[in-house]
Amino acid sequence: MNEKTRKLSLGIPSLDIENNIDGSIIIKNIIQPDDWPNNIIEKLIFWAQKKPKKIFLAQRNKSLSWDKLSYEETLSKVKSLSYFLLKQGLSKNNPVIILSGNDNNHALLALSCLFSKIPFSALSPAHSLYSDNLNRLENVKEILNPGFIFASNGNIFKNAILKFSLKPEKILVGKSPLPGNLVIKDIFQKYSNKKVDLAKTNGNDIAKFLFTSGSTGTPKAVIQTHRMLSSNIAMAYKAYEFLQKEPPILVDWMPWSHVAGGNKAFNLALYSGGTFYIDNGTPSEIEFIKTIRNLTDISPSWYFNVPKGYEFLIRELNNNENLSASFFKNLKILVYSGASMPTHLFKSMDKLALKYVGKKIFFSAAYGASETAPMATMPTHESNYVRNIGVPQFGTEMKLVPFGDKYEVRLKGPHITPGYWKDKVNTKKSFDNEGYFKIGDALKFKDKLNPEKGFYFDGRIAENFKLNTGTWVSVGNVRSKLLDALGGIVIDAIIVGEDQEYLSAFLIPDISFCSSLLNLNIQDSEEKILSHQILKNKILEILTSYKNNNHSKSQYIKKVVFFRDVLSKAKGEITDKGSINQIKFILNRDQLVKKLFMNQLKEIISI
Repeated sequence: MNEKTRKLSLGIPSLDIENNIDGSIIIKNIIQPDDWPNNIIEKLIFWAQKKPKKIFLAQRNKSLSWDKLSYEETLSKVKSLSYFLLKQGLSKNNPVIILSGNDNNHALLALSCLFSKIPFSALSPAHSLYSDNLNRLENVKEILNPGFIFASNGNIFKNAILKFSLKPEKILVGKSPLPGNLVIKDIFQKYSNKKVDLAKTNGNDIAKFLFTSGSTGTPKAVIQTHRMLSSNIAMAYKAYEFLQKEPPILVDWMPWSHVAGGNKAFNLALYSGGTFYIDNGTPSEIEFIKTIRNLTDISPSWYFNVPKGYEFLIRELNNNENLSASFFKNLKILVYSGASMPTHLFKSMDKLALKYVGKKIFFSAAYGASETAPMATMPTHESNYVRNIGVPQFGTEMKLVPFGDKYEVRLKGPHITPGYWKDKVNTKKSFDNEGYFKIGDALKFKDKLNPEKGFYFDGRIAENFKLNTGTWVSVGNVRSKLLDALGGIVIDAIIVGEDQEYLSAFLIPDISFCSSLLNLNIQDSEEKILSHQILKNKILEILTSYKNNNHSKSQYIKKVVFFRDVLSKAKGEITDKGSINQIKFILNRDQLVKKLFMNQLKEIISI
């Protein structure tokens, strides 16, 4: 390990490599994770007995203090709610639906469902709060046939609640109930001290359903079995070896409707006997102030975010001594997922860490999907390179199938989904004839002769397209290189050019960085900043240099234009994690894309 990196104990894999005659490569991590429980809720029972008073969950209240729940208090409330749920006639054929975002009540209900062996599904709040997205709820209703619904606030989620047409007494809320609805605090009180036993669970039992984004079709309900949840977090616990002696402190906003937040981050705290502070902020100009307050108050030891979140965080760390001192105080590892991260962010975080603690912090790229529970690869010191996703997780098999000049990755292990609920067609299509799950991604080796050095994500196969020359474009790879070349000028980019001669891109600007680059006030109009000739010349210079280093038309960008509109969360262009859905953007704005191709937009920068 680099002597300038803060000490961190990680698990050590052992890889078995098999080269097949068809060109495919099988890479197995032959080290197995330690035994895992049949139901991850057993860990709540364990910690409630071993460390009953330790804080497990905490959320901000209106007075900005923390409402905390110990492991003992959490288990008590879970038992009360479980007693109630078991009387509702719920099952995998009519599960619980959670409409609202992360809070203590959401956590307690999800844990109660696990305790009772009643499947549940946490939906993105965007599906309920944006009128354009209510049609998504029809899809959920048709697939899951929910028998019970929870929302944090009955009034706010009224339209979504009514969409399901359930009886009022089948609706549970945190507050502001509609007529006939139940309030969760009343359930805790009414059924406190009721005796209820942990439901007998086997690994094949369904724990929950997670919905895919639907970027390449109708959203699918990914089956999450109890074996998936428990085995994957057992893998993570062994990979993050330091957690066995140092239970993590998390300050985390990642949505529980997504696998990274709801499975990995939350379950990691539960499994390890850690503490989970619910960050009520998000990586947006308005909401990130809440994250700043939370991270100034609480020092995390394990921190997870998306690239956009790190953009906001680094900007603030550079100008806020109190935040920086708190953030780096106990920090052992930084983890990111959701999109490729520009090199300048890694460099900025290294510089800050050296300033405040005298050592760099290990920075890990997380890789996986809802179908892999999610952690498909693990970080190691040997694969500690910028943007490297590591090697196959403990007990995981990776099959690499030649795909052009890269490899399509397929996976097998106890953490892989059995398929999609009520969707035999897509389930069958998602597995090859050897039982490997086709995740739909391309990977490339750091060093093919030394697989222990890890892999790099090389784009979603569905995002890739061909130029009119017939040459394939690896969108993820091109986007990553473009962001690196442009430094902090842009937050993100949408790569377009299908059936065209050259590649083009829509740039999402970082107004703060651009104004600083031009020595302008950030309060100046966006038009003044983005139309500035010095900025245009700078981008033209970068694009020209980029072309000189990437002569293939499938690699360099011929023309770009700043995207000055607002990305639509309701239409799926921006995910709950803050990353951009390239496919949705292109489908929603096909006329805008065509105008860029035809040079009909203002202020196109072209080489």
